[in-house]
This record gives sequence, C-alpha cells and structure tokens, in this order.
Amino acid sequence: MSETRTVQVEKYDGSLHYEWTSRLIDEDDERILLYAGPGRTLQHHTRQACYTYESHSLECFMRRDGFTVQLDLEKDGSIRHYCNIGLVPRLNEDVITFIDLDLDLVADRGGEWRLVDEDEFAVNRVRFGYPDDVVAHVWNTIADVKRRIDSGAFPFDGSLERRLLTLAKEQSSWSPST
Repeated sequence: MSETRTVQVEKYDGSLHYEWTSRLIDEDDERILLYAGPGRTLQHHTRQACYTYESHSLECFMRRDGFTVQLDLEKDGSIRHYCNIGLVPRLNEDVITFIDLDLDLVADRGGEWRLVDEDEFAVNRVRFGYPDDVVAHVWNTIADVKRRIDSGAFPFDGSLERRLLTLAKEQSSWSPST
C-alpha cells in the first residue's frame, strides 16, 4: 500500500459525488487519519467543478462508525470542524469509499455544533429511497456523535486538533496570521 489514499464519496445510488487524495498519517483498527496541505484539490463530480483549498486538513475516517471528521486549519489559526454522516467507510487497497447520507454536523468558530442539510436529506431520502434502517442509522449516528462531542470522547477529545497543529508546523510554508 502507498502512503496516500484516494477518498471517493458516493451518494446512496452509488454515483460518485466528490473525491480527493490525501497523505496517510495513521491507520489502525479504529480509524484512518489523512492529512492534506494547502493546494489540495477536490474534484466535485456532482457540481462538475474542481476546488483548490489553502488550509491544512486532517480527516478522520472511523472504521466501524458512520461518520467522518474533518478539521481545517485556516491561515488565521482557527480550526473549522466538519462531520459527515454516512455509512461505514470501505477500504479497498488505497481507496476509501464513503456513502454520504447528506446530513452534517458543523462547528462554528465559537465551538457550537449544528446540524445542517436537513432539506437535502429529506429530498434524497425520497429520491434514493433510503430504507428505514438507513434512516434509523443516520439519526442514531447523529445522537452518537453528539454524545461523543458532549463527553469529549475521541475524535472530539482534542487529540485531532493537536495532531493537525503539529502537522501544519512541520510544513515550512505555514505560518498563522498574527
């Protein structure tokens, strides 16, 4: 296996939603951690666009849970948190595939988490015919993530933030705005 992983995010019908490649940082029975520095690109197939990001990013894929956590370190030193809700990721060689089930938990700059994209979930629930067990999985996963956030359990225990800051400092091109 190589030191990079390609992430392919699909919609429930199997269509490719977006994809990117990041450097493998750590992998064990519980999680896969990926890092991407400034200049990384994301190919958004649904929008038929390619985006370039200038932040440092740490992505955590839980091996047994239906969510991911992405932390982005901005130039001003702030860290944005984004949690995708979906099915448990699959790993095949150097490709991680994650089925996106629309809903996301996002933390604002003050650290308050909010649920977003409920309208997209309602539309796609009908469009893709999400079975009742998938819908239950979504709401159970959201409840689990909120419990982890409230209790400070991994991956919301501060360890990913520390890891991201360390990785960014190792990159000579990064210096936060003062």
